[in-house]
Amino acid sequence: MRLKRFTKTAPAPEDFLSHPSDPDREKQEVVPIIAALVVAIAPHVTRLPLWINLWCFIMWGYMLLRLKTGWPLPRPAVRYFLAFLGIAGLLATFRSGIGGDAFVGLMALMAAIKPFEMPTHRHKMITILLTYFIIITSLFRSDSLFIVLYMLFSVFVTTTTMIRINAPDSSLEESRKLAGTILAQAIPLVMVLFLVFPRLPDSLFGFQDPTRGKTGFFESMKPGQVTAMAQDQTPAFRAEFESGIPPADQLYWRGVVFQNFDGRTWRPLADRGFWPSKSGEKPEQQGKTISYTILMAPHQSRWLMALDRPVKGPTWAALGKDHSLKARQKITKKTQYKAVSRLPGLRGGWPDSPGHHERSPESVKALPRAVTGNKHMNPRTRQLVREMTARPGTPGEMAGRLLAYFRENNFVYSLNPPPVGPHSVDSFVFDARNGYCEHYASAFAFMMNAAGIPARVVGGYLGGELNPYGGYLIIRQSYAHAWVEYFDENTGWTRVDPTSVVAPERLTTNPDGTTARPGPAGSSLSFLNKMRFAVDAVNLTWESWFTGYSYFEQKAWLTAMGLVRGNKATAAALAFLTLCGTGLFSGILIWRFKRKKIRPDPVALTYTRFIQKLSRLGLTPEPGQGPVEFARYCTGRRPDLAPDIQLIMDLYVSLRYKKKIPEKALSGFQTRVKKFRPRKKERL
Repeated sequence: MRLKRFTKTAPAPEDFLSHPSDPDREKQEVVPIIAALVVAIAPHVTRLPLWINLWCFIMWGYMLLRLKTGWPLPRPAVRYFLAFLGIAGLLATFRSGIGGDAFVGLMALMAAIKPFEMPTHRHKMITILLTYFIIITSLFRSDSLFIVLYMLFSVFVTTTTMIRINAPDSSLEESRKLAGTILAQAIPLVMVLFLVFPRLPDSLFGFQDPTRGKTGFFESMKPGQVTAMAQDQTPAFRAEFESGIPPADQLYWRGVVFQNFDGRTWRPLADRGFWPSKSGEKPEQQGKTISYTILMAPHQSRWLMALDRPVKGPTWAALGKDHSLKARQKITKKTQYKAVSRLPGLRGGWPDSPGHHERSPESVKALPRAVTGNKHMNPRTRQLVREMTARPGTPGEMAGRLLAYFRENNFVYSLNPPPVGPHSVDSFVFDARNGYCEHYASAFAFMMNAAGIPARVVGGYLGGELNPYGGYLIIRQSYAHAWVEYFDENTGWTRVDPTSVVAPERLTTNPDGTTARPGPAGSSLSFLNKMRFAVDAVNLTWESWFTGYSYFEQKAWLTAMGLVRGNKATAAALAFLTLCGTGLFSGILIWRFKRKKIRPDPVALTYTRFIQKLSRLGLTPEPGQGPVEFARYCTGRRPDLAPDIQLIMDLYVSLRYKKKIPEKALSGFQTRVKKFRPRKKERL
């Protein structure tokens, strides 16, 4: 579709200043604009407050009814009052924090009132631009493939509406074709900008949306915190392995390590003891490793999940001495990274274990110490531990005694534990004996420390749901889990899961009943589950490319290409290729949209020459005079030229009003005109 086809139907200058008086014209413009607004706001309906959805429905409904009933538009004072009322309601709704939802709500309020202010062309174009802004906000909700495709559809609808407004006499089919052409031409430019446009390591201007993203663990852990995530089926992250999925009882996803305990709440140590994850581990400590890729949902924290225990992570993260991975910035959007882990059960100890090396005074001084916390907290549990440690034993033997205590005293694994008192461990061990994983982990770690054995709580996830079509694991928020590590001078930090004593099935089965056990794709799945897994697999492929291209990946790519502290020759070659590509692309666009020269009509051109020759004789056609009348006029004035004039005029009429022009007839017409050389009459 050529742009020039619409230049003839462009609105006159007065259309930009006057109120549309034609009801059909107003209907032709208002209805598409409201339709574009509805399509743009649709992805946000479930997240917007109910009153904002009703607000938009009432405002847009009034405008549509007005086209039939002729109701008047609200006066300026009424519009100002509605705007003030909407903003006041918005501030009252989002008083806890201004984030993405509040911004989308503001855009929706503006879009609801804006159709009342479209008397001129300029106001209509402003409404269209507002619609484009609303479309962009869809990325606040998700950047999945389906949202991106829906955004393209919404852009297509809005662009078609914009063309209809600027070319009201064009057909809907022509508007759609032109909108599709514009989008097709814009996609290559969008892809180039996606690759090379500078990305920020954080959100724009450092703005954070406190409502976006969550995880099962935060900067502290206390009774009931993990239990609150038990019913949340939202995916926390997805993991794809390079060489097979480990056994289900080895799917411990390490996140936060808590080593400080005040008697009720566990907290991690300060940010000391971290080193760049690319440094890995010492050669003598290497063992069998497993590599995998994780696509993590935003959770507003810096902790990264990795299979227990990680030995290497992404270059933009740090690996702690407690084997936790921590990013340099908060994870505020979906992030993809690769990691390498070493599964437990290997000989030679862990990287921080003294192992069989000779101990120096410095190494002995650096050994972990037991965390006693507030000595006045949980006195009954401390007394129980003193009784259990009256008989000496190794850390492993003490751990076995505590596990036997949980097994033999009617402890129950439950998602609905009773509330604990100020002495949380005492309440759980002696009164409730009913709890979730964090209750058992907290109590077990506290009791080990009370016995003089250093122990810490590890917060993360356990298990995963296998997607048979994609071959990867989906780890949901409900899989949040806590376990314990105690320190033995001979074996280092040793993992023990006290929950397995009262709920051994939790090691191989997820809380929702799913498993990570591989099987034939779709062997025992319902149709809905098959569709769910298929859609998730397609979406993961998109997100791995789209969200995986972050600030760090872009920087690494540009460095490899020589644009950031790289090879100057490579940078020069890339710049040359970029210029050549830009020039070629620009040339194609110029050739595509270049106005083709209008080839002159040979019949009209020859007839003009014939008229010029007659005008030298004083024979000039009157305005609106046709060729037949003009021929009759000329033959009456110059009877001596009547045969030639009549023949040429007959040829012209025949050529002009016939659909097909024979080549011989055109050639004969041109030859006759060329040979027509009349002379002026001689004066007597």
